[in-house]
Amino acid sequence: MSLPIYQHINVKSLQLDDLKNFLNPEMNMRHPVALNLKQLEFDQQREMVGLIENFFSTNNFSYKFPYPVYLVMDQESSITQMPNAKSVEELPRFFSQKDTKMNVKESHLLGRNKLLQQELRNADPEYVDTNLQKYGAIHRKVFELDKERLFYRSILNRLIKANKNG
Repeated sequence: MSLPIYQHINVKSLQLDDLKNFLNPEMNMRHPVALNLKQLEFDQQREMVGLIENFFSTNNFSYKFPYPVYLVMDQESSITQMPNAKSVEELPRFFSQKDTKMNVKESHLLGRNKLLQQELRNADPEYVDTNLQKYGAIHRKVFELDKERLFYRSILNRLIKANKNG
């Protein structure tokens, strides 16, 4: 069983045969993917981003889980919802190759991770994304309310302290 490290794919042309080689339902099930579009011309990069997004949306696949699909391109990040970077060095280091061996606990977690991947395969990405947004909104509200509570608590403490000191 391998660690989830980046699979780097260099996209060299807009040919449909090349797209079929790397765009498949299993592409981000076992490891994160970094699609390097830098070898394409600037306008071709934009077209390729559209084709990749279209593949994920029409097939109802997610480019966010179980592992993300990153685009390495020269385009502005505003043209896509997909995670992207200007260079390979800007990709999150979490999935980078590590030189150390796995310990027993890490290998156990990796086995558990494989079972979770199989469960995610049958999940609806839109449903999961909606639930994740709701979960985040609820926790954001709790955070804001707790911040407000701490503010009122500090005011109350100052008032009590002022009454004691007269």
